[in-house]
Amino acid sequence: MNGGLLRRLIAGLLLILLISWVFARGGSAVRTLAAADSPPTLVIDAGHGGFDGGAIGATGTTEQDINLSIARRVQALAGFFGVQTKMTRADEQALDYHPEKSVRDNKVTDIKAREKIVNDTMNPVFISIHLNKFSDAQYHGAQVFYSKNNAGSRDLAERLQADLIAGADPANHRQAKQAESTIYLMKKLDCPAVIVECGFLSNPAEEALLAQEDYHKQLAVCITCGYLQHASGV
Repeated sequence: MNGGLLRRLIAGLLLILLISWVFARGGSAVRTLAAADSPPTLVIDAGHGGFDGGAIGATGTTEQDINLSIARRVQALAGFFGVQTKMTRADEQALDYHPEKSVRDNKVTDIKAREKIVNDTMNPVFISIHLNKFSDAQYHGAQVFYSKNNAGSRDLAERLQADLIAGADPANHRQAKQAESTIYLMKKLDCPAVIVECGFLSNPAEEALLAQEDYHKQLAVCITCGYLQHASGV
């Protein structure tokens, strides 16, 4: 069995398990969201965009495009389960870009625009999707980082981490970690907030996976499943 077919089968099985998990509990995850006076809105943030392409792999794989592809799939799948969603970046462009501004100023404008979207959302839960890169090519595996500003961030991160390992990379032994205080959105946002680093573009095998849309679907299933578990509290 080739690797692509195996990954498609795994993604399909994860989706079946996800559907079974929701309906085995009588739709508890969806009902929990619907029953609240102000149901959570999952704010899905595709990192980078436009002038800021993010990390680039050895074969030219670009982070910003993969982030958006995964984010769109999370939005579609979460919406299927009745989750209210919002995207910070719905296309290939950066937010509030001005060609006459410097790169630095545009980066500040972009990140503040993302912050405003979250702050203007009632009862947000923030998941930012990124890719990692390191000077040593041996490192691989998704890792989730959480904000210290909200008690729910750690639970969300740990559930996402567990599902990313189980559903995408059982050889990954990484654990969810508190984000460094230098990361702007993790420092500023008060809602449950995490960054999902979906893998290392500096690892040749993982870069090859991250270039494939089937793997994007697989990662989206894992992220959505982790979010639903967090939202339902089971």
